[in-house]
Amino acid sequence: MKKIINLLVVNFLFSVAYADHHGEALGGSFVIPKAEVDATLIQGLANLAEGRTVSDIVVRHVDVGQEYMGVSVVQRSKVEPREIQTGIAHVDLDEIYYIVAGEGTMITGGEFLDSTEIDSSLLGPMLRGEIKNGVLQKVEVGDIAIIPKGMPHGWHEITTDAISYIIFRGDPNEVMQIKNSVDRK
Repeated sequence: MKKIINLLVVNFLFSVAYADHHGEALGGSFVIPKAEVDATLIQGLANLAEGRTVSDIVVRHVDVGQEYMGVSVVQRSKVEPREIQTGIAHVDLDEIYYIVAGEGTMITGGEFLDSTEIDSSLLGPMLRGEIKNGVLQKVEVGDIAIIPKGMPHGWHEITTDAISYIIFRGDPNEVMQIKNSVDRK
């Protein structure tokens, strides 16, 4: 099953390289060209080189009818193993991570101890706090992680200098802003 999912995602990513409409809506669909994904990956690494520890760049976030769907490119700097596990949970967003570079260990599930509710201008309402009883799972290039809304998640360790992943976000409550064009800030 994992090979089938990986194959589908890889086929999707390679197919966008041949699109000639560069993110324009055609018949209700959007295609993000491989060149744009690659440029966004490069911009994210440049953001890390400037001293950021996280770069989360929304490539597209579009209205698909009954909800919004989004694609972001995220990079994170190396993280040493943590004794205290911390993370976030998105109140409204389901996420699928597709690891494209680097390796690390995620923590998912469990429950928060004394969580704090925050409102991210990028990702809407979230919970943040210490995670207890989460599951540690190693991830590497080609792996896919599915993180349902409300599930605590974070990084226990990133073993490489950086990790890069593409996030596909389902946004049924439309908390994120629409983004139909190229803008890699």
